Amino acid sequence: MATFPESSPSPRYPLVVEPEFNTLISGFDGRGEQRRKKSLYPKYNVTVKYDNISVAEAKTLWEFYIARSGAYEAFYIYDLALLLGHSFNHVGEYCGTGDGSTTIFDIPGRSTSSRTVYSDGVDVTSDVSFLTGGGSSSSDRVQFDVAAPATGKIITIDFTGYLRMRVRFLEDKLPRGVFIYNLYVYGIKLKGLASA
Repeated sequence: MATFPESSPSPRYPLVVEPEFNTLISGFDGRGEQRRKKSLYPKYNVTVKYDNISVAEAKTLWEFYIARSGAYEAFYIYDLALLLGHSFNHVGEYCGTGDGSTTIFDIPGRSTSSRTVYSDGVDVTSDVSFLTGGGSSSSDRVQFDVAAPATGKIITIDFTGYLRMRVRFLEDKLPRGVFIYNLYVYGIKLKGLASA
């Protein structure tokens, strides 16, 4: 899967990252309410904005938009807020679901540290090794050393590092002039998608 261009051009940091939860809220006559989660993990909507950008850099971003066919193709973007010296902790991020044979799972991040891995909520960090890079879009990976997680086991992780978010362009119909104008003024909006 493709990765949003990071270095040339370099967007304004930190990115605007908006977690989107999916909660069903039912009101009662007594003014109380009942809440239920409709999804276990948030999606992350992102806005990317630029302070300065050359014609060649604007062309690179436009070509990336065209190559994704607007809103059609998903891609990854990393929250590189750490470049500003901030260290964000990410809790309960989805890595994958066990199938009884897969032993390596992508961590939804890179340059990760302070990692704790869970299998169905049980800490299994002592049974795993961590691999730097090599995952989809250069993400770090976790390798189960003792045995592959059983079928249906949900693998999650807590970590500090750059969060990898699966997104798509929000707009499917965007004239080139408006696209370039938005880079400076409003930013380019990316719609968060469920982890693959």
